[in-house]
Amino acid sequence: MVRPKTIVSVLLLFISIAIGFGKEVPKLGITELPSIPALVAGQNSLGFAGMVGGVHNGVIIAAGGANFPNGLPWEGGKKVYSDKIYVLHGGRWALSDQTLASPLAYGASVSTPHGVLVLGGENDNATSDKIFLLKYNPSNKEIEVSDYPSLPEPLSFTAAVVEGKYVYVVGGKNSDKSVNSFYRMPLEGKKIWQKLVDFPGPPRALHCIAVQETRNSRKLFVIGGRDQRKGVKSDPLTHYLSYDLKKKSWKDEGRVLIDGKPRVLMGASAETMGSMHIMVYGGSDEVLFDQLENITLQLERTDNDSIAKRLLKKRNEILDNHPGFSKDILGFNSITKTWYVYDTLANKIPVTALAFKKNGEFVMVSGEVSPGIRTPKVREFIIAEETHPFGIINYSVLALYLLISLMIGIYFARKQKSTEDYFVGGGRIPWWASGLSVFGTLLSAITFMAIPAKAFVTDWSFFFLNITAILITPLIACIFIPFFNKLHIRTAYEYLEDRFNYLARAFGSFSFILFQLGRIGIVLLLPSLAISIVTGIPVEASILIMGVLCILYTTFGGIEAVIWTDVLQVIVLLGGSILAVIWIMVHTETSFGEMIAFASERDKFNIANMDFNFTESTFWVVFIGGLASAMVTQGTDQTIVQRYLTSSSVENSQKTLYTNAVLTLPATIIFFGLGTLLFIFYSEMPNKLSPAISNNDSIFPWYIVRELPTGVSGLLVAGIFSAAMSSISSSLNSVSTAYCNDFHQHFRPKTSDRKLLKIARVATVLTGIAGVLLALWMANSNIKSLWDQFYRYLGLFTGGLGGMFLLGMLTKKANATGTLLGLVASAILIWYISVFTEINFLMYAFFGVASCFIFGYIFSLIFKDKK
Repeated sequence: MVRPKTIVSVLLLFISIAIGFGKEVPKLGITELPSIPALVAGQNSLGFAGMVGGVHNGVIIAAGGANFPNGLPWEGGKKVYSDKIYVLHGGRWALSDQTLASPLAYGASVSTPHGVLVLGGENDNATSDKIFLLKYNPSNKEIEVSDYPSLPEPLSFTAAVVEGKYVYVVGGKNSDKSVNSFYRMPLEGKKIWQKLVDFPGPPRALHCIAVQETRNSRKLFVIGGRDQRKGVKSDPLTHYLSYDLKKKSWKDEGRVLIDGKPRVLMGASAETMGSMHIMVYGGSDEVLFDQLENITLQLERTDNDSIAKRLLKKRNEILDNHPGFSKDILGFNSITKTWYVYDTLANKIPVTALAFKKNGEFVMVSGEVSPGIRTPKVREFIIAEETHPFGIINYSVLALYLLISLMIGIYFARKQKSTEDYFVGGGRIPWWASGLSVFGTLLSAITFMAIPAKAFVTDWSFFFLNITAILITPLIACIFIPFFNKLHIRTAYEYLEDRFNYLARAFGSFSFILFQLGRIGIVLLLPSLAISIVTGIPVEASILIMGVLCILYTTFGGIEAVIWTDVLQVIVLLGGSILAVIWIMVHTETSFGEMIAFASERDKFNIANMDFNFTESTFWVVFIGGLASAMVTQGTDQTIVQRYLTSSSVENSQKTLYTNAVLTLPATIIFFGLGTLLFIFYSEMPNKLSPAISNNDSIFPWYIVRELPTGVSGLLVAGIFSAAMSSISSSLNSVSTAYCNDFHQHFRPKTSDRKLLKIARVATVLTGIAGVLLALWMANSNIKSLWDQFYRYLGLFTGGLGGMFLLGMLTKKANATGTLLGLVASAILIWYISVFTEINFLMYAFFGVASCFIFGYIFSLIFKDKK
């Protein structure tokens, strides 16, 4: 038995270590890189506007550009275009021996794996349609230039972006005027330019573009710029546009509004940031630009010397006293569609700068800081999550909560005398506690974070996915539970052997064990990633804390410790969520009625898309697929079935199931409501949500840590830990149960109960260690899609397992041969659907259940069994 002194020592140790986590990180970091050098040694570097370039093979390439080396333009200086190529490598700029084919500036450029692609541009002779690739050869440290197919038309002051396998080019200016042109070219295979639908509204040049996720699709955003025509006053633009890359359609998104006022952004730079933000750096506004352009047009039209002198004097006064371009970095949230000032710098942000991403940092090379004046400076901008230390009080609350969970396991350790105690609790567990445990197991930490995030980003269209778990309850209660209780089995898969043969049982149990190992890893990893973003606690530390504590209390206390810790975890989870709902409503400036109206106008309460379409998350997909998934989970998953088996009667088992059903509805409303409230809160106060958040599941934890009172936020972060631990502990005990009963006892039936209890504890520990190691490996491998692939291929059989159970329970003619052949046929069908069709993944479970049932029944009629 562990002594209280030891527990206190562990608590103090945990707090002392935890306080060292979560270093403070500022919201914006700026690093000065070496400036662009002067062409002639000893002279001051002027810098350039409109340079082209990017990153290739780890070096920065900056080429071309224009400046005024012989005097400012209003002093008679002439704009000179450059053909030089600079390379920044090893912290120093070097002038390449290679030059551009001709002087060039104001073209678009994008970095690709093959090199930096430069598109269009201009010089003092003409606007260019040429495209070429700049490659850095590390062996001879030289730049290589190769030609690409020309643009369909000459363009300067255009914008380009790489998205997927294509480079997109939007707008720009030819020799006479701005255009609405929109093109794309594949980067692989045959490189042919494809003309797409022109963007709506006025033509644009000097704009910026970026691609970001939105509510339902990925979009290309076109921001700012001006409609420029020769001999006519330009029209600065405040509207921004979006192009849906999936639907291939344009939309005018309205004006760029900052504090309710339209903002003109000409020559700004933009970057995609995190999972839902676009950051726009600087830009020229229209006030002084309009005055200067009007003066220029008047000078061109007047023959009166006195008027010309007066206009020139006024122009020179404006230029001599020009304050420079904007110092603001603007943020745009593509989900809430809100604009705000993220930060205001001390120094002016250059326009027409060469800007690009490099290893997650945004690099700006040279550019124009005020009319006619360039800067040679090169800067790196880093927008971080702006984490703050979690605080000793929050860490203490978290540590205390986790150690209470451990003490529950230690308390129940003395009651574990047999495998009956360890696997099913010896009949001592009340039905309501088992019901809360079922609810806690199904409501994992991923769900705790994912449902509010889903409602924040989209709407309530997945609401019925949880409701199907309630609707399937009568089927599970009336068909599955009586079978399990009547047979006095310890695992759900034991039934498959009784009905068919051992191969069916072994396959079902092995699939379950394999699935749970992966599930433990991902349930440890995803909450740890979110917690790390908002608290600064290292991902590996969160994985180890949750994993080790789960292994300890589950190994000591068996199913009783699992269920009673689940009860505590459900109380914290729901209580904390209700508190968060109240807190958001109290600290949002709008009334409840205005909140409802605001969310309704933006379709946030859309609960059912009735389109008869099985490729999208329509009502039919969510409802039918949800019913099948709920049946498979609640009827065949050992983590849930084991809760039914802890009850001594069919009636109590059914009460366990109905307890989960009763809790599911209010919990679903709370979590979807939380997402909608978070949408309203961050629409009202967009600057409170960090643009650097790269994981939408971090939105609710971010709110918890940044907005809730100290101590309360610690308790709710403990709730996230607890939700994860609830799912993990259930998986550990169920895997141990499945291994001992479905495999060990089958091959060694004479194993004593005392020895089997030891084996069960060893299996629990080994399963936990395997899950922790898997989570740590995934955390350090940057494998984001591993779980998707794991879930897809294992999902080939999980639906089929549900079909196997239904075949056994609802038919008399189904036999082992036919059922197993039906399972294989079902897996092949689901594989085909997942690879060669666009059917929504939510339907896989339905097709799995239905196809296994149908194929299994048909094959059973063909391959008749003597039994």
